[in-house]
Amino acid sequence: MEPQTQEASNSQRHTSDQNVHNVSDHVDEDVTSDAVDMDQYRINSWEDIGKIDFSSLSMKNICQLHFADLGLAFEFYNSYAKTRGFSVRKSRSRIVDGKVREKAYVCSCEGYRLEKWNHMKNRVREPKPETRCGCMSKLHVFFDAVIESWVVRDFCDEHNHDLVVPKLARMLRSHKKMTEPDISQMNHMKEVGISIPNIFGSLASQCGEYENINFSIKDMHNQVAKQRRQLPDDLTSAMAYLEMLAARDRNLFYSVEKGREGVFRQIFWCDGRCQLDYDLFGDVLAFDATYKKNRYRLPVVIFSGVNHHNQTVVFGAAIVSNERKSTYVWLLKQLLIAMKGKIPTSVITDGHQSMAIAIREVFPNAHHRLCAWHLMRNATSNIHKPQFTKMFTKLMLGDYEVGVFEQKWEEMVGFFGVEDREWIVDMYGKRNMWATAHIRGKFFAGFRTTSRCESLHAVLKRYVKSRHNLTEFVQHFQRCLSYMRHREDLADFKSSTGQPVMQTHFQQLERSAATIYTRQIFMLFRSMLHKASTLKVIYEKETSSCKIYQVSKFYKPNMIWHVSFHGEQDEFKCSCMRMDSIGIPCSHILAVLGFVDIAELPKSLVLRRWTRKAKEGISGYDDMGGLMEDSLAISRRACLAHWWLIVGIIT
Repeated sequence: MEPQTQEASNSQRHTSDQNVHNVSDHVDEDVTSDAVDMDQYRINSWEDIGKIDFSSLSMKNICQLHFADLGLAFEFYNSYAKTRGFSVRKSRSRIVDGKVREKAYVCSCEGYRLEKWNHMKNRVREPKPETRCGCMSKLHVFFDAVIESWVVRDFCDEHNHDLVVPKLARMLRSHKKMTEPDISQMNHMKEVGISIPNIFGSLASQCGEYENINFSIKDMHNQVAKQRRQLPDDLTSAMAYLEMLAARDRNLFYSVEKGREGVFRQIFWCDGRCQLDYDLFGDVLAFDATYKKNRYRLPVVIFSGVNHHNQTVVFGAAIVSNERKSTYVWLLKQLLIAMKGKIPTSVITDGHQSMAIAIREVFPNAHHRLCAWHLMRNATSNIHKPQFTKMFTKLMLGDYEVGVFEQKWEEMVGFFGVEDREWIVDMYGKRNMWATAHIRGKFFAGFRTTSRCESLHAVLKRYVKSRHNLTEFVQHFQRCLSYMRHREDLADFKSSTGQPVMQTHFQQLERSAATIYTRQIFMLFRSMLHKASTLKVIYEKETSSCKIYQVSKFYKPNMIWHVSFHGEQDEFKCSCMRMDSIGIPCSHILAVLGFVDIAELPKSLVLRRWTRKAKEGISGYDDMGGLMEDSLAISRRACLAHWWLIVGIIT
């Protein structure tokens, strides 16, 4: 064990007091008793603290506790203090080799106020009542390297002042705090003109009573003032960071919109690599605004698509102050400016009404699809019948003809008696935005849901935290992009090394596709080849312009598809239209290729965006890769310099 400081020595001398319990008093007992399970005294999460019955907790129990991290130790002591009726604060630390090894948490009444604060000249306000009276209550923890936990060194629970009744403990300083959901709700209500006192009353109504709120109106005013102080400076710093990146990446684009008196509204940015990716893969665009992982709980909008490895690729990002139609219109216009006016073929969103209006205004010719996952969730919340949700999902994703879809829809709503429900009427009116039967033939690159956005948020969660401000968010977001591009490099490597083992009866056709497609897309293609082996051509007809083949499934003669071959254009088309929707030949076309003994995949059936050569001949990708690494390497130093320049520390 490392030498103790003077403070630690004094602390140990103090343990002789009858109200101080030292861990060493129980060490022998713990070691010799097999009945004691150390894991039952380990606090691993805040959930563990919530399960503790503080009313029956003894001093001996507290001295046996050990914590996974230092924050949990404070949270435990603060929760314990609330049940007793006192407030706590953090006290001195013992640091060894730059790391905190011991920490003391004390009662807020510990120590004494300096006399000068009571006798200040020209004081206008009445001095605040004295609260410090030399209370010795404390929790002292140290890091035990053996069990890698924070262990209680000593614990004192004697107070020399009156404790408040539990009902009023919520008003003590360490127990008063606004949670992120509280702040977010306050900001939303404040945007529509509701006053702080009325917001406080509304929150009290939601909680049941005023005594259930852990903060005051003054705390709300302080939070609003804090946001006003932080946001303008933070926005300036974020812009300085983007300007630093722009100095190295001449194609980086960013735009900021401010309201009256310079109040922040939204910021959009995308680097040069994002623009190159959009130029190749921007035919399908997905975005939502459900992610709010930043200090201000502002919506984050991420524009994304899918690359030639079927991986999510980011085209740009934005932080906005609200989700109104005007905000989305502004964002989509900024995206158009950054992407040299290229409009996506298809757009998929979560169904937010403001998004839909903005898409119709800015991308009037784009196919707009609603996320299937959100629709399933809405079906459950609106109809409240699991069987209906199951049938609705099958009808939404099923590959039906339009007539069959209409028939099944009428049967479904009639069976459940929901014909007049507002949600049902609205969904039927929007069927060309979600039903596969009506969307067939429109290219969505396999997108059915915004789950790619959700998975992107899961990746982003590793890099950005709720405590990050705008500047930190942009910095860590760029780090996340670098990681995603690294994954793309790995996929490029896997696609260019080795050859997959042939597994189907159409080995020549399979081998041809293996040399064309990326590895992930080839796997999708091979699954179509497997399905093609279950099909047969039952009829062939030649017309003046093309040949028509009827394809059926073995033992299911009623399932028939029509494949046409136009010889002059070397073009195949199928009635299922999956080639048009996904960009990969369907099993019906592949069955015809096998029937006519075509060994190589025709060029008309190869969509360049899915191939190994998708980026071949596109200048800028190699330079952008190195540029991103250099930018991230200098970001901490350069951004720190920019920050000090902004606040005036460096002149």
